[in-house]
Amino acid sequence: MGRAAVERTDKASADQNAGYYNEAQNSYAQAQNAEGDYESQLSKYAASNPYGEGGQFQKTTNQIVANTADARARAAGNALQSQALRTGSNSAGGVAATENMTQQGTRDISGEEAQANQERIGAGAGYNKNVLQATEFPAEFASQMAKNMAGEGNDALGTMAKSASIEDPAANIWNKAAASWASAPEKG
Repeated sequence: MGRAAVERTDKASADQNAGYYNEAQNSYAQAQNAEGDYESQLSKYAASNPYGEGGQFQKTTNQIVANTADARARAAGNALQSQALRTGSNSAGGVAATENMTQQGTRDISGEEAQANQERIGAGAGYNKNVLQATEFPAEFASQMAKNMAGEGNDALGTMAKSASIEDPAANIWNKAAASWASAPEKG
């Protein structure tokens, strides 16, 4: 291969390597952006935990428990007042009994709320476990990216070393001549 052909090959190789480098940089930047987007979305998900103290789950559950207790008391009171009207007895006793059932229902709520709170805490622990597992991904992703980049760098170095060892007959002649001139004794 002549010197001009070697120079053309070197230029083509350099141009190709520059293109690969630019593509690799773009891919790396896109991967970094994707990782940042993932972490941002994960932060939002973790912050919106509905199982936290005073969160949406607790508010909704407490409202359901309270509504259920109120509905029970009202239904029982309506039944008592309906019976009083049917039998012709004094309905004032039914009103007092209804009030008493409402108060008892309020006391009963505490046990139901405690059960709901226990469920909320369990669900919250599961939610937090999922968030914790999801936070492992960015570190694993960055580690894999580093391994890939190191492997590609080693591959590139191997290719360069291999291409540097290609024999150029013309250069060999000049190298041999230069070596013999360098080792020739000086005339003096």
